[in-house]
Amino acid sequence: MKTATITDFRQNIRKHLDEIESDQDILIVSGSKKRDFVVLTLETFNAMEETAHLLSTPANAAQLMESIAQHKAGGAIIKNIDGNLAAAENIATSSHRRKVARKVKKNRSNLSGSKRRTAKSTRKSK
Repeated sequence: MKTATITDFRQNIRKHLDEIESDQDILIVSGSKKRDFVVLTLETFNAMEETAHLLSTPANAAQLMESIAQHKAGGAIIKNIDGNLAAAENIATSSHRRKVARKVKKNRSNLSGSKRRTAKSTRKSK
């Protein structure tokens, strides 16, 4: 978390905003008369809002903490939005995660393409 005075922020606004964006950091701007401000990207704000929502009920918080513990223990399973298993192996490295994500994306696009071809051939045969 970075800090700046209101005067420094005004004089170097572009520099501060670029740093906040590139570092995904938060800037505390100290104003006069104990008026302090927080400057952050919309992406960071949305992530904070989502986290607050997910932790807003004890049941959600417990489930999230259990999922984090499973992930840290190496028991993560990637599923697509429909709940079908996309990869059931342990995800240990980020490069492996990217490779799995590419495979899942490719499989989804292949599946979508075969569904389109099937739909077109069904229409032609009618």
